Amino acid sequence: MNILLFGATGMVGDGALRWLIASPKVTRVVAVSRKPLSLHHPKLGSVVETDMFHIQRLDTLQDFDACFLCLGAGSVGMNAEDYRHLTYELTLSVVQQLLARNPRMVFEYISGEGTDANSWQRWARVKAETEAAFFKLGFRGAFGLRSGFIQPKRGATGRVRSVRWMCAFTAPIYPFLQKTFGRWVTSTDLLATAMLQLAVTGSDKKVFNTSELNALTGHASYSLFAWCSTLA
Repeated sequence: MNILLFGATGMVGDGALRWLIASPKVTRVVAVSRKPLSLHHPKLGSVVETDMFHIQRLDTLQDFDACFLCLGAGSVGMNAEDYRHLTYELTLSVVQQLLARNPRMVFEYISGEGTDANSWQRWARVKAETEAAFFKLGFRGAFGLRSGFIQPKRGATGRVRSVRWMCAFTAPIYPFLQKTFGRWVTSTDLLATAMLQLAVTGSDKKVFNTSELNALTGHASYSLFAWCSTLA
């Protein structure tokens, strides 16, 4: 399977990319990012686009089986207009540019646990509006992945220092967190596994929360024995 990945310089995209290039089910991954990647692999191709609203190398971004969009902006400290521009408008701009060249492509969007058109939280309403918009565009399959806390794996790191510290702190107890709070906790490995599963098999369901994504992988929870073994 040939995968197009946006957002590989962020923690989620970086972790997903590392899992995808290790998977025997994936033939090729092309990562589109605003700056060059530090990761290199025979399966990996890279395209640098400084302005995602006006992609210049569209001729190289065609005939893909699936697109995983891990782009995103935090809403904290951002005014409503800018957040909508970098969430709703950016996502729709990217997918509209890609669709004509990839009519049989499956599109998957990292949304967020709590996404809801009727939420009191602005980010949740904007994410829901974004999902509703790309569902109507005519992809072979389109999915909103409403993940909660995501533990990075395979050496993936975030750009935000506080996020890096939090992930480093939770890494030793991640199996316990996943078992106890699996409704809200996943990892970049599990998320990428679920994404690839959806790209291959499809689903009538359009949105998936964290526990549903974990269930797609067959690892909805860790056993207490598995957690204890990590501490031995």
